Amino acid sequence: MRILFVHPNYRSGGAEIAGTWPPAWVAYLSGPLKRAGFDDIHFIDAMTEEIDDDELTRRMAELQPDVVGTTSITPSIYAAERVLEIAAFTVPNAVRVLGGVHATFMYKQVLSEAPHIDVIVRGEGEEIAVELFSAISEGRWPRGRADIKGLAYRELDTIIATPAADTVKDMSTLVPDWGVLDWNLYTYTPLGTRVAIPNLARGCPFTCSFCSQ
Repeated sequence: MRILFVHPNYRSGGAEIAGTWPPAWVAYLSGPLKRAGFDDIHFIDAMTEEIDDDELTRRMAELQPDVVGTTSITPSIYAAERVLEIAAFTVPNAVRVLGGVHATFMYKQVLSEAPHIDVIVRGEGEEIAVELFSAISEGRWPRGRADIKGLAYRELDTIIATPAADTVKDMSTLVPDWGVLDWNLYTYTPLGTRVAIPNLARGCPFTCSFCSQ
């Protein structure tokens, strides 16, 4: 089964001043997926490579993936939705998957406004992705989706959320596949050196009202 991950082409105009940042999410997903036997994984960093819709369409058509996945923070949600819209037209038989913090908490709105999204992964995606992609590979999708924790999807006119999956209790159990990234793309401008962003902890210790409430 061929998997394509795409980092959406969203730019804030601020953080990019200091450099180009490696999207760690794809390494953290690819690691457990490869250990589960999924070795045909491809990645397109549309943000860092400044890939427009036409070029993304061309690359998708060339790869012909069985699954297309992307991620979302709130500012990038519409760029992420656009990635999966392109996938719907270019590789219509591929399962289209969205993850990330925005999709996790706003899954009802996202699924309501973006019919081209097949399924949302809610929460930390490493273990959920292995279960989801195994179901797709083994022909248990979509009939077996209700048995997988941490998903949200549409069933006719109803949006379904399965029970939340457990959080990762021990970060040392996560072994990212850093080889999925092209390290020549990522530099920290002030020092002129390559940059990596490993996850040493997850979650936020603060209780800002606009977020925690």
